[in-house]
Amino acid sequence: MKCNILLVDDNHEFRKFLKEFLLKEELNITIIEAPTGEMGVATALVHKPDLILMDVRLPNTSGIAAAKMIKQECPECEIIILTMFMAEEIGNLNYEEWVSHIIDKGEIYDRLLPVIKDILKEKTVLM
Repeated sequence: MKCNILLVDDNHEFRKFLKEFLLKEELNITIIEAPTGEMGVATALVHKPDLILMDVRLPNTSGIAAAKMIKQECPECEIIILTMFMAEEIGNLNYEEWVSHIIDKGEIYDRLLPVIKDILKEKTVLM
């Protein structure tokens, strides 16, 4: 069974890169995209993705605020925050309730894929 991954990032080129990066891995996934936090929340409520990759810095609604809204309605959804501004954006926020992992965008090649594979393995075992 395919797992659904929602990409939420306002940078179209980054979403395109991330989508291509993930699809090369043959992970048995479907990828859905949203360019804003508000659209990410709405899309998550409709599609109920297994995993969300969300930028922390989004127009109008931050990735952390969107993650909180999504987790209230879809508690089984795993959320990974992707950021270029790790310390600056995350700081001392209590994000553990809403976010599974925070990964710096500069570490995507090293850290993202193993985390995604672990999450998807758990999801497919539970399905």
